[in-house]
Amino acid sequence: MDLILTSQDDLASLNIREKLFSLDRWKKIGTFQNFPVYKNEKYYLVHIKGPKIYAENVDRDIREKLGIKFDNIVVASKHRSEAELKSLTVHPIGNWNKAEYGGRDRCVVITNPHLMTQALRILKKNAIQGYAVSFEATHHGPYLETPTFFIEIGSTEEEWRDEKAGEAIAKTILELEEVRYTSALGIGGGHYVPRITDVALEYRISFGHMIPKYAIPNIDEEIVKRACEKSDNCKIAYIHKKGLKGEERRKITTILENIGIKSVSSKELEKL
Repeated sequence: MDLILTSQDDLASLNIREKLFSLDRWKKIGTFQNFPVYKNEKYYLVHIKGPKIYAENVDRDIREKLGIKFDNIVVASKHRSEAELKSLTVHPIGNWNKAEYGGRDRCVVITNPHLMTQALRILKKNAIQGYAVSFEATHHGPYLETPTFFIEIGSTEEEWRDEKAGEAIAKTILELEEVRYTSALGIGGGHYVPRITDVALEYRISFGHMIPKYAIPNIDEEIVKRACEKSDNCKIAYIHKKGLKGEERRKITTILENIGIKSVSSKELEKL
């Protein structure tokens, strides 16, 4: 069993939650934070007051309150961007530097690369016209000790309320099954890591944590090693080298070599 987390403070989360109810049958099994908790054949559905990015250790609290077991958490959420892009995104959580939006300083949360990357692929299949589908780099909280990823609708209230977008994500969550390929760290690119997204959609690879170009000044061997450990103990990394400065490439290469992680190109990967 896995767990879906939604929240009352988030229009997109409420939208996705309603679509989950309309697409499947759910049974009430208890309450958490005064909201009903539901269950179907694959998931527990837990609703919180929010905001989710500050829901530190909510996985522990849910287990203690409800006495249930779950392997992964899928967080249904809104995405906000200054560019106001219409988007459907998937990403792991954690902070490469200061924890400005939940979580802990220089700490990434365990993710399930196989489940998360497959979520991206299914979301691409279910996507609706006008919405870009992509990964986002690792960012924000909360701190949890259960493999977790966010799946989001962006980026304004119009999209958060869009029932077709909510249905696309709800369908993706309900269809989701883990598909295991070689797990990998993704490095480089902007916040939406476009090349890493393309590689995930074309090749047999499962991306875990993703380090964008803007976070490279903050990384060191310790945090990259932890990111690999929390990405199913991955032993390879894919680097989007375009746009990286020479010193950035050298820093990344040195870190990976020192911690025993092999850098691979798409030519070394098998197509889907």
